[in-house]
Amino acid sequence: MSGHRGRGIGARILGVTGELLITLGVLGLLFVVWEVWWTGLDANREAQAIESEFHTRIEQLDSDAAQGQPSESSESSQDCAQLPTGEHAACPENMAAVESGAMAVIYAPAIGADWSAPVRSGVDDQTLNTGGLGHYPDTQLPGEAGNFAVAGHRLTYGDVLRDQDRLTPGDEVYVESPDGYYTYEVYETHVVLPQDSEVILPVPGEPEAEADRSLLTLTTCHPLFSNRERLITHAELVDFAPLTAEAPAALRQGGS
Repeated sequence: MSGHRGRGIGARILGVTGELLITLGVLGLLFVVWEVWWTGLDANREAQAIESEFHTRIEQLDSDAAQGQPSESSESSQDCAQLPTGEHAACPENMAAVESGAMAVIYAPAIGADWSAPVRSGVDDQTLNTGGLGHYPDTQLPGEAGNFAVAGHRLTYGDVLRDQDRLTPGDEVYVESPDGYYTYEVYETHVVLPQDSEVILPVPGEPEAEADRSLLTLTTCHPLFSNRERLITHAELVDFAPLTAEAPAALRQGGS
């Protein structure tokens, strides 16, 4: 009889343990769903609101320019980086003056025809977890010699850079700012360790070099369901158009 009781107690312990493991598994699954799906909904809503506010501001600049009124954009007359055509891009004077909200919106048709992401200053959790991209504050701005480096989540909180791996050399990335449209061409994509911060230097990977090009660098986690590495995409500025000009053709075709 004692043997039967021992087996009965053991079976009950195994049963309770199994139920606990199942419960923990369900709770873990629910947490993953919350982190991936629910945080994404909140982040996407916030990013859309930030982007909408940015475009309202841009439309006001366009309206002021059309009416011949002084505006931030019309006051910007300096030239910065030299383009492959020999012309110069405008310096990001108005972009640098943005104190809150989005400083720019980035478009990458290779990621998606309707893909866009607002860019705000900072790469802290508070910035990145509310959607869009964050600008590394110690890096340069579009049009300046150096590296306009930004970061974004690849999974959770809107997974804005989930499909960054679709970008390949030759693809174009557009930055719409209060100073105009900056067009970049991707020239390199590679994977590094998280501590390899030299990828966001003015000349990536060359601490002592002096920048003579205007670059854009996108950084996100790699692989998709891990943060053990970083996916890096570098692009070079190849064209510029003021806000008073038409948006790049790829953006007009995409409905932006």
